[in-house]
Amino acid sequence: MSRSFSSLPAELVRSVVSNIDSNDTLCNVARTSHALHDIAIPFLYDHIALYDQEGGTRCFQFKKLRPLTLFLLNRPDLARLVHHFTMRHEPSTGYFTKKRLEKGEPVYRLKVDGIFKDAIKAASHDEEEEKQWLQHMKWPDHGDATLALLLPVLPNLKSLDLMLMSGCTYLDRMMRRVAMREKPFDKEPGFLALKDVMHTYCDEKYGMDVKYIGMFMRLPSIRRIFGHRMGSDDGVDGQADETLAALVTASSTVSHIELKDCKLHKRDLANMLRAPKALKTFIYEAGCGCLSECGMNFRAAVSALAPQVDYLEHLWLDFEHRYRPTWDDMIDDTTPIHSFTEFENLKVLKVAVVFIFGNEEFSSSQYEDWRQKKAYGLTGKFPRSLETLHLLHCEDNFELVLLSLEDMLEHKERDAPRLSKLVLEGPMLKEREWWNRTVHVARIGKAKGIDMITVNTAGELSGYDGALERGWGMDREICWAEGVNSRNKYPPDEIVELQSGALGLDV
Repeated sequence: MSRSFSSLPAELVRSVVSNIDSNDTLCNVARTSHALHDIAIPFLYDHIALYDQEGGTRCFQFKKLRPLTLFLLNRPDLARLVHHFTMRHEPSTGYFTKKRLEKGEPVYRLKVDGIFKDAIKAASHDEEEEKQWLQHMKWPDHGDATLALLLPVLPNLKSLDLMLMSGCTYLDRMMRRVAMREKPFDKEPGFLALKDVMHTYCDEKYGMDVKYIGMFMRLPSIRRIFGHRMGSDDGVDGQADETLAALVTASSTVSHIELKDCKLHKRDLANMLRAPKALKTFIYEAGCGCLSECGMNFRAAVSALAPQVDYLEHLWLDFEHRYRPTWDDMIDDTTPIHSFTEFENLKVLKVAVVFIFGNEEFSSSQYEDWRQKKAYGLTGKFPRSLETLHLLHCEDNFELVLLSLEDMLEHKERDAPRLSKLVLEGPMLKEREWWNRTVHVARIGKAKGIDMITVNTAGELSGYDGALERGWGMDREICWAEGVNSRNKYPPDEIVELQSGALGLDV
């Protein structure tokens, strides 16, 4: 006897529907029957993703944003089903309409529905703000004004993935008011369920300021913050960001902060890293160029973590791979990091060797003197809790890296008894003379119970001309939507077989 799909147990149907990744298919399922409608609708609204598919002018960017906002303002029952929100490209800010008005040219104006007017009135602090907001809602290219109305009506939002640009006045103001519990969020706080946030910037050359980090850190349920293309104020120290400076010590629930292709001066780093109650993971990839002209301070990146020494388990200090930084003695302090031993619960450390050895070229003939002074090297640098050490950009002073590793491994039982994995990363196959000594170090490590891996980052050796979007997290296991620029794309790395120098599996 045949049975219809709808006659199957609800849990089985729900399991099948949960594996549908096409919104069109989910819509069709929802239209099939009342029972299937009730099952499919939560999956249909679980993740809303908006992508700019115009490919040219941004004048009518995100055509679905305005009707979606109107629809969810009218249907709070469906707005409550949204748990994840993604937006690529950045929301427009009325640039084209403003230019036409300045030239005295005619502009097209949209009708502002009554529900928009009510929402703006409830969110505005005064009549002038309300009047300006209503005016901008008439512009067809002002997505910023609309987005600031949409996000607060998603009360069960768990993850937020935004690409922004400078000048998002309405979104900036809305996020600040959420963070500070100002009207209308004084009576109904916003983003109470939000745990994960990605904030990336659209421009390949310039960067976004860091204020959003401070806003997100105030959210009551925040766990993980991911930032891409952010920079502090220019200058050696620069002016401290107000939102970060206002954070209260040990007030934030965030446990994972990851900043890629970002550059923060020491004051912003200190203000940011004192706020978490218990930070478990900190990933900081220093950017360069026009992103920010603030000074880079190697030791400040570690000293800022002092409030987290009892909690930190995963640490990654690096610099942006695509364009190698040119350290400026006038504003950068490249004094090597003295030690990581204070982080007594640290399990995994990934660090560019320049942070440990500084921005100087060393030779093996000088090493013995430095070793006696204990000024450089790896011995005694790491906590006894360390399980995995990943040394990045080994092409910087690779000879010193290998000499230091030999010394460190000789004292493994004393200094790093739990160390079981060692990874060296760099353009390995370009420097054939490294191999004999590298194999020697690997044999020492194996005798000490350490699995040693070498990773080639030369990229072109694989014959793969394209670049891949990098994942996030310590193992790049976290996926966010692909960016619209190339700054988070890299050629695939490759594990290198030490004995023969042959390429192994892609990582």
